[in-house]
Amino acid sequence: MQYITIKQEEQNGELVFLVNAILLKNKNKTVVQKIPHPLGTDMLSYKTLDEAKNAISRAGFDYILPDGKKVRSEKVKPVQTIDNALHEDNIYNAIRSKISSSSSRVAASAVLAISEFPTEETFDILFEIIGEENETLRKNAISGICRYGKILQDRIITALSSDNWITRNSALYCISNLTEDSDIKWEKYIPALIKATDDTNPIVQSNAITTLASVYRSYKKFKNS
Repeated sequence: MQYITIKQEEQNGELVFLVNAILLKNKNKTVVQKIPHPLGTDMLSYKTLDEAKNAISRAGFDYILPDGKKVRSEKVKPVQTIDNALHEDNIYNAIRSKISSSSSRVAASAVLAISEFPTEETFDILFEIIGEENETLRKNAISGICRYGKILQDRIITALSSDNWITRNSALYCISNLTEDSDIKWEKYIPALIKATDDTNPIVQSNAITTLASVYRSYKKFKNS
């Protein structure tokens, strides 16, 4: 389980509650949302403790109160109107159903579209598809994963150890596409990439070498930012 610490602090004479957060960006690298996350380097501020606890619960994490007490969250779902929730479910299900389409063009469009929904099921789908032989499907899945690069860093590293060489190679492309993202902890990739330079597949091995060099360049560029 992962905990997020709720910090209590006085700002401008008022008591606020601070929570670590990460930035979610779209494919154009524009920030679209901040969400609570234990690895976050940004902060979200809440006026009440309940607001902070609910935000963490909606993000799917447990929390540590300002007094040090660990609490399992109730996994509160975001408050939505019935109509909005229904529309979101219907849209998601419509897109999800087309991923298995016999038309590779339709399936590829569905893979790209489903990345609009940053859920665990979506991430499972994207990481499964980066092992597919169809190049368009793979590219669209990689694009979806890169939208949430920091949040999915550990899963990308895990994919580098997949039994499927296509998955391993796709993970390298994911990393390469993130090299301009200053939010990534680049040093976390280095050990896995060094190991990948000895991959049994020469294609993966070759890409691992060039990716390692790119990551080292990003590490040097952003380490003091």
